[in-house]
Amino acid sequence: MKQKPKIIVVGSGIIGASIAFSCVSLGADVVVLEQNKLGGAASSNSFGWINASFAESPAYFELRNAAVNAFRNLKTELNLNGSVSWQGTLWWEDGGQELKKQFNNLLDRGYAAKLLNKNEIKNLEPNLKDVPDAAIFTPLEGAAEADRVALTMLAKITDGGGRVISGCKVEGLQFKKNRVSGVKTNIGKISCDMVVLATGADAQNGLLGCEWNLPMQNKKGLIVQTSPVPDLINHILMTNDVHFKQNVDGTLTAGEIFSGDFDENMLALDLASDVLSRISKKLNFSTNLIPTNIKIGVRPVPIDGFPVVGKIDGHKGVFVAVMHSGVTLAPLIGQLLAAEMLNTSKNPLLKPFRPSRFVN
Repeated sequence: MKQKPKIIVVGSGIIGASIAFSCVSLGADVVVLEQNKLGGAASSNSFGWINASFAESPAYFELRNAAVNAFRNLKTELNLNGSVSWQGTLWWEDGGQELKKQFNNLLDRGYAAKLLNKNEIKNLEPNLKDVPDAAIFTPLEGAAEADRVALTMLAKITDGGGRVISGCKVEGLQFKKNRVSGVKTNIGKISCDMVVLATGADAQNGLLGCEWNLPMQNKKGLIVQTSPVPDLINHILMTNDVHFKQNVDGTLTAGEIFSGDFDENMLALDLASDVLSRISKKLNFSTNLIPTNIKIGVRPVPIDGFPVVGKIDGHKGVFVAVMHSGVTLAPLIGQLLAAEMLNTSKNPLLKPFRPSRFVN
């Protein structure tokens, strides 16, 4: 009987979990290694918007659009009812000509989008007090609690015979004749045929034994979760001064990304209060929003802003998958990279996003 290929996935966030899940589905023997908590650091600090609205190139739009469809189809394999919803988005981060420009851009790409006036917005969101003059409605978008999706996938991996090990720090890679043969960890050496580095923001540090590292421009971000409230909003709301959504369990999640101007001295509680007060001003809602979870995390962003997926040249059997937006892309990247590793089938969607564009 032919031996199953042995694959180690480093990182248990939504990207690593998706790759491992697809590799198990294709018959590989998979071990997921995580040095911190299962579900990943970036995944638990993510707003979780599933969309293809913002893509800086046609190739990236194609990838993200395919990824939204892949995420929708995932429900046939996994029960994600408690952690993923498809409520669509109302977007008015910009107004006037900028909003019209964004709308026309979506139409040009064939993306499902509708320009709404004030009355139409009010009909969709009756509890909205601060109603904009116009907003873009993108009905096919959704939101995920990314760490919970990752944990569901990890459970499925162990059901399928794979292993998931937390508290395991990878210290380096080992090679035989230029091909990876194992990983060195704080709990000993684990042998393998292939390794996937899905280490998010840590990717820039590289690994011993692998002379390759990834230039990153990671961004800090704030996520605030509230205690459950009665049904308040029906869509993901991307407004001019705050992003927020209501989760399946009634909690609200609000997010903000800081682009280099983040004040380290400002208390997370003060930041959270500011964000929640912005939400309160937008809604007809008398009860106080109570923050139950406030997280400032690091979003992994490769230096050029695009995903980095595929084999690392000169290191046979070593693959990488690091990106923003990881939540949207995760299920598709898992499927495509697993197929590439185990069936050697390369998908043209990934061609512009190879690690080889960075010469170390």
